[in-house]
Amino acid sequence: MIAFDKNLNLTEENYRLADEGRQASILTTGNGYMGVRGSLEEFGATKVQGAFIRGYIDEIVEIVEPFCDNLYMKKYYINEENLKRFDKQVSCINIPDFLLIRFTVGNQTFYPWEGELLSWKRTLDTKRACLIREVRWKDGEGNITEFSFLRFASYVNKHKYYQKVVVRPINHNLPVKVISGVDTEVRTNGQKILLDVETDSSNNATKVTFTSGNKYGFKGKIITKSIFKADGKEVEGKANKVEGLAFNECLFPKANEYVVEKETCLYTQRDVDISQAEFDEYEHEKFDFSKELDGHCQEYKKVLDKFEVEIDGDKKSEASIRFANYHTIISANELDSVHGISAKGLTGEKYNQFVWWDADIYQMPIFIHAYPEQAKRLLMYRYQMLNQSRENAKIEGRRGARYAFVSSVEGKEHVWIYARHPFLQIHINSDVAFGIINYFRNTDDLQFMKDYGMEMLYEIGKYWIDRVTFRNGRYEILNVTGTDEHHPYVNNDAYTNYETAFILNKIVEYDGKYDFSNARDKANITDGLLKEIENIAKNMYLPLEKNGLIPQFDGYFDLSRGLEVEGNGSGTNFQMKEAGLYHLSQVIKQPDVMLLFSYLNIDVQNADYNANWDYYEKMCESSSSLTFPVHAICSALAGRPLSFINYLNDCTHIDIKDIHNCAYQGVHSGCLAGAWMCIFRGVFGITANGYGLTLKPNKIPFWKGVKISFEYKGKRIKAEMSSEKLELISNSQEEVLIVYNGKEYCLKNKLSLVI
Repeated sequence: MIAFDKNLNLTEENYRLADEGRQASILTTGNGYMGVRGSLEEFGATKVQGAFIRGYIDEIVEIVEPFCDNLYMKKYYINEENLKRFDKQVSCINIPDFLLIRFTVGNQTFYPWEGELLSWKRTLDTKRACLIREVRWKDGEGNITEFSFLRFASYVNKHKYYQKVVVRPINHNLPVKVISGVDTEVRTNGQKILLDVETDSSNNATKVTFTSGNKYGFKGKIITKSIFKADGKEVEGKANKVEGLAFNECLFPKANEYVVEKETCLYTQRDVDISQAEFDEYEHEKFDFSKELDGHCQEYKKVLDKFEVEIDGDKKSEASIRFANYHTIISANELDSVHGISAKGLTGEKYNQFVWWDADIYQMPIFIHAYPEQAKRLLMYRYQMLNQSRENAKIEGRRGARYAFVSSVEGKEHVWIYARHPFLQIHINSDVAFGIINYFRNTDDLQFMKDYGMEMLYEIGKYWIDRVTFRNGRYEILNVTGTDEHHPYVNNDAYTNYETAFILNKIVEYDGKYDFSNARDKANITDGLLKEIENIAKNMYLPLEKNGLIPQFDGYFDLSRGLEVEGNGSGTNFQMKEAGLYHLSQVIKQPDVMLLFSYLNIDVQNADYNANWDYYEKMCESSSSLTFPVHAICSALAGRPLSFINYLNDCTHIDIKDIHNCAYQGVHSGCLAGAWMCIFRGVFGITANGYGLTLKPNKIPFWKGVKISFEYKGKRIKAEMSSEKLELISNSQEEVLIVYNGKEYCLKNKLSLVI
């Protein structure tokens, strides 16, 4: 059982072997550069253990055996000819397990599945970004020993990881021995991928060098240092190694308390120069665990404070939102932009650490509003992929840039070649553009736009010139897959068309308002090309029925409202709840149209918001975790507070409750990032544009009050809402235009509104 305690931390009160995989994902510690799954120090089991570094990738053999047992799978989902040819894929690589600290008491080694656990408590302290474990263990001979573990990925030095274990004998004075080092017997996707694994140990350090694999060959180095203490006095360790393990071991003199403090430093060739000299110098440096912990907590708090949400009257929801924010924070790298933010963060191998459209639409907004410096780093990843995106467009025979739907460190398309639908999800191009625009209108970072942003927008605009089709007196986008992957090969997907028209209009607007001559030159933009972009934007087909409903794509409302099931269910391995003939049905995987009203905030004139929400909520089978934050926001905006609470709970508990039965693979990062947006966009109803903020607050009657803070154009603003009023407090005297109930207000330092 795992639940939130009175301190708002996630706590596991009992050990269950069956839960290890799921808990490993949930209890990941990280700092954006590295992610270390919550496996046990004494043993890192395969499929449970995992340590990943942002952008540290190579090639693996990825075996999949889908079986097409209905027409939908055979004709619309799996390309069986390509399935025959599929073999290898790029993936994040699991690095050697440096958590290893293993105790032997008397002649019995501590493992939680041996002897008897008298007590067990494992806590993810989301306030300090630490994982704590407290155990009272009775061995098979009745000897009782207490263990206390604490570990964290440093926010002071992102290349360092720290551990501390305190051991206290309770009813015995048996000899205690410990080994502390590195386990090199790790696998990625069940395979031994690492090459050239070499180990070396001295009496105070263990060193491991390795290579990622055959394709990229990124070298990596790990060095661990352990300090052993008995009743506060240091004890000398001894270097040793056996097959698969390199470690220092210590047989303690008898004492009342034994302590192991461990510092791990790791670098890879992917991001830094890993000269041997640096490591030789580091090997002889001393570390102070208490000082490192204090520094880490202070630095992490500076980041966490940007994301905090306070809820008066519902501490469980507050705790779950902080947990979601914790995973969002540790998923993004503050050091560089060699890689973006991925669908599983750094909590598991699933999805290979690829960057998807989730990054721009679901994950980036929280950073844009709470931590814009980090959002800029995510956008710089997209800029570093621009040249390859130009090549991707050339492969299609088009101009401009075509961003990969599934992107890694070099920006090439890494979609699994046997899957039909992702190749058609060209909404990714407009998603990337939307992220740029969303950042700019919230920050006024004109220099970024001049140096990087507008060049990307111009190239994306050029791509759309070649991709649209002119027919029926309008521009249409044919043969695509929208965000709802249950329906590939459709024409005029509403999400894609509306978003593309929006970003093309913004390209024209920005070009006319600012001097982007340098970006124009780099993208070879002429006045003629701008006219084409403007013409497409003005004449894009934007589907809308007379009754105010937006058809998800051409012919959508002609399909059956039910779902015919055929086959033995193999399709359920691909995020489908049924072995359904989805191409004949209106049943959708995840929100498509409703994204326009929630995350994109695109004004669709004459659309009936409530009618669309009522219709598409019933048609959505929620087989994607990305459903929950959208549905929570829409529920709040539609005045359905109970539905909001239920969807918010699904959003924050997607992995804790294992709603989709796959939490062991890694957390659902896009969904968790949505928790903050549920409050910002759903409860406070805040939308931002280049001119000011619009507020449409939605009171949650179960809450006495709620607080959030965010940034807008360099100003930090605190928003507090009670049952009677909404108050905005800015750290600046500069004016911010606020629109509320159709009236304009001016926020200088403080503004109170009656709601």
